[in-house]
Amino acid sequence: MKRLYSVWGLGLLLSSGLIYSGCGSKEETATDDEAQSKIIQPDPKPEDMPVTPAGQVALAVEYYTGSGRTVNYTKAANLFRQAAKNGSSEAQFALGCMYQNGHGVTQNFMEAADWYLKSAQADNPNAQFLLGLSYKEGSGVPRDPMESYKWILLAAEAGNTQHVAARQALEQSYTPAMIAEGRRRADQFRMYQGVQN
Repeated sequence: MKRLYSVWGLGLLLSSGLIYSGCGSKEETATDDEAQSKIIQPDPKPEDMPVTPAGQVALAVEYYTGSGRTVNYTKAANLFRQAAKNGSSEAQFALGCMYQNGHGVTQNFMEAADWYLKSAQADNPNAQFLLGLSYKEGSGVPRDPMESYKWILLAAEAGNTQHVAARQALEQSYTPAMIAEGRRRADQFRMYQGVQN
């Protein structure tokens, strides 16, 4: 199940709108000769490095996907980390996925769950979903079905069909008391969302 969970994380990372694969674009169907002729940008000089979280995320995406740059997961992780520490929920989510899959960092499920939590608290539905799976499987956090339901319920509210299907599957396998407690926790999160601890 953890392998499937990692694949979900990578798929969400690539499809979350943060890191996109260019589906349907001409580049996707380029021949090998065309791919080799792509211009690779040189690494920015230290004084040209982005200082805003949005700029750091944009450059990290280029390193992660190889879009105009040579793929370098370590540089991507470092840039995501800078942006994440400055409050970018997209970077926090991406860094969680990188820790989940061991891209550019040593694979660490506890670290992944920590970054998912930061992003989930900022209302990122993909992070909420993967945090919910973390609690379901006990991956980096203690197994907790009610906390799992809480985060997957919150993620499903954004309307992603995969998240909705996961919520429905949990509702088929959890007891009514577990679901009620998960809903109570989700309500409590909504009530205090944005309150800094």
